[in-house]
Amino acid sequence: MKILVSYTTDIGRFFFVAIALFACPFAHAQTSTLQLYGLIDEVVGNFKASGDPSSVVGLMNGGQITSFYGIRGTEDLGGGLKAGFAVESYILANTGQGGRYVGDALYSRNAYVEIASPYGLVRFGRQVTPLFYIMAKANPMGGSFRFSPLMTQTWIVGYGRTMLGDTGWDSAALYQSPSILGVTFSVQATAPGNGTHNETATLVYDHGPLYIAGVAQRVKTGLGVVAPIYRQDAYFLGATYDFNYVRLYASYTHTASFDFGIVNDTYHGGVSIPIGVSSLEFAYSRTNSTREVGSIDAHRNTAGATFDYPLSKRTDVYVSYLYDKLSGTGTANSFGAGIKHRF
Repeated sequence: MKILVSYTTDIGRFFFVAIALFACPFAHAQTSTLQLYGLIDEVVGNFKASGDPSSVVGLMNGGQITSFYGIRGTEDLGGGLKAGFAVESYILANTGQGGRYVGDALYSRNAYVEIASPYGLVRFGRQVTPLFYIMAKANPMGGSFRFSPLMTQTWIVGYGRTMLGDTGWDSAALYQSPSILGVTFSVQATAPGNGTHNETATLVYDHGPLYIAGVAQRVKTGLGVVAPIYRQDAYFLGATYDFNYVRLYASYTHTASFDFGIVNDTYHGGVSIPIGVSSLEFAYSRTNSTREVGSIDAHRNTAGATFDYPLSKRTDVYVSYLYDKLSGTGTANSFGAGIKHRF
C-alpha cells in the first residue's frame, strides 16, 4: 500500500548541512511518500542440525526470509536532497509473536532516519548491517536462516555460528557513497555511549552481470561477545556472475575472536538456475574451525537445495532441503515446503 502526498511551500531558499559533508539550497516544491510493506513467510517441515538429539517437526516462521512488516517514508527536499525514515518489525508469523524471539526489540529490523544527496547517504538509528545485506546477495538462497548453508553456518548457534554480534546494530551511523561506475563504499559504526562500539567498512562493485563485494567488520558489543571474548574481527569477500542461463556464487569468510583464540574460515559456492519463471538453487558451505594456527579442530559441511515457483509477483511457493554434517557427529537432514507473500 502506497500513499503519495504532494504539497507546495513558498519558503524560499534554505541551506541544509548533513554531517558537515555538504550544504545545498533546496527548491520550493516538495513531495512526500508513505508506504506500508512487508513479507510473511511460513514453512512446514522437519528441521535438524548435525549434533542435535532429535528433529523438530512443525510449522515454522521464515523458510526463506524472516517475516517482517514496516513503514517507510521519503520527502523530496529539492536540490537533490531527500529525507527518509523506516521502522520495521520482525514477526513470528506462526505464533503471532513480535520479534524474532522472546525479548527481541519491537523494531529490531530497522528504525532509522536518513538524508540522501548527490554526495551519498547518511543514516542514523537501528540498522541491518551492510555485512548481512552483502552476504545475502552473495549466495543463491539469500537471507534464509533455515536452508541457506552460508547463513546457517554464519548466524545460527545450532550450526556452529561463526559471526558474533547481531544482524542489526543499535545506535548506528552509516555513510554510503553514491555509485561511480558501479562502485560504492560505506562505513558504519555504533555509538552506545560506553566507549565500546562496532564498526564496519564495505567496498562493492555492482554493474551488469558482475557483483563483487568486500567487507571488514569489528564487533566489540552484541550477541556472543562475553568474557573471555572482547572482540571479533571478520572479513568477507563474495562475488556473483549472471550468465543469463545460470548465476554463479562464491564467497570466503574469515572470523577471529579475541582473546579466545577461535578462528573460522568458511568457503561457499552456489548456483541459481532459472527454469521458466521458476528457479532451482544449490549451495554448499564448509567451515574449518581452529584454536591454534594450522590445526583444524572441527569442520562442518552443509549443503542445500531450493525450488522456488512464483504464483504471482508477490506470492511464491517453495520446497527446500538442507544437509548438515559436523565432524565427530552424525549427519542431519532438514526439509520443508513453504509460502512467501509480499505486500
